[in-house]
Amino acid sequence: MTTQELTTALFNRLKKTWYIIILAGIISGGAMVFYALQTPVTYTSTATIFPLTGGADNSSTSVLSALMGGGSGGDAKNFTDEASINIIELAQSRTTREEVAAIRVPELGNKTIAELLVANINAHRGFMEPELKMPTNEYALITWAANVLKGGLSATINKNGSFILSYTGRSPELVRIISYGFINKISTFYIDLKREKAKTDFEFATSKVDSLRSVMNSKDKKLIDLDKTTMFTNTNKLEFRVPTENLIADKQMIRQQYATAVANQQNASYKLQKATPVIKLLDKPEPPYNVTHKSPAIFGTIGFFIGLIIIGGLFISGILLKYIKEETSRALFGSESSKNTSTTVTSL
Repeated sequence: MTTQELTTALFNRLKKTWYIIILAGIISGGAMVFYALQTPVTYTSTATIFPLTGGADNSSTSVLSALMGGGSGGDAKNFTDEASINIIELAQSRTTREEVAAIRVPELGNKTIAELLVANINAHRGFMEPELKMPTNEYALITWAANVLKGGLSATINKNGSFILSYTGRSPELVRIISYGFINKISTFYIDLKREKAKTDFEFATSKVDSLRSVMNSKDKKLIDLDKTTMFTNTNKLEFRVPTENLIADKQMIRQQYATAVANQQNASYKLQKATPVIKLLDKPEPPYNVTHKSPAIFGTIGFFIGLIIIGGLFISGILLKYIKEETSRALFGSESSKNTSTTVTSL
């Protein structure tokens, strides 16, 4: 079979079955359109977060680089001096996701976000997507919801150095609630961390103050004892004057340490009282959101051509296989064997 004969055979076969091929394409395109229409619509919120760092942090090349933990030199940096937790790792951590899933929403029947996720997914199920059943216990529900939140959450640092927190879900109302839930948990984490450090510093400074006060009292007691024992002696003598002078010098040194400890105690107390949010929202996760849905026109066109290719390929596969066999035989055994095994165009 020559190339011209092959082309003629293929054309004749397609000409005889064109209506079947077109029908298959229409059916395939219709199925893809149905699939696109049944696919849930998703909404994506985006929030830009700015760190409220101190003056020392602001003097760096980029204040916002502290969010990611990366500086100009490539070395890891902390989010603040008090909180050495990378904000991206914090947002994506299982602990944060489970805390968000356990948040109760008063305006929606005081249900947890985990319960709302189950109801929302069931209300916006996709094609062939089974209905979810509520987990039997709260721990299983929170664990399941944390995995769902992980799939929809995105925490990145953009090229301008801003921290971008995005969440994708099937309901704009729930997307908004979950986005603010993550932001509040991140903020609360850093506040609690600052307070915990300030509390630890305050307790240490307080114990130091009490210890130094006790030492000063012991020095005073020794001075009083010396004064009592030297009542009828010449205190101008070196043997009586040196111990007193040493005690007074020790007490003066301890008094200086005591003043420093009291200042540290007051500073720790001030930090404990003034702990405030260390992040500020530049762009709030409010509507309008980025809406994503599968286009029925695009999916229908793709399905139509896929149907044409598959069914058309099935109809002409026999001719192609015969041609391949003849060409293989000709290449292996020569033209004589080819003549004996060739099939005429009309028989096809």
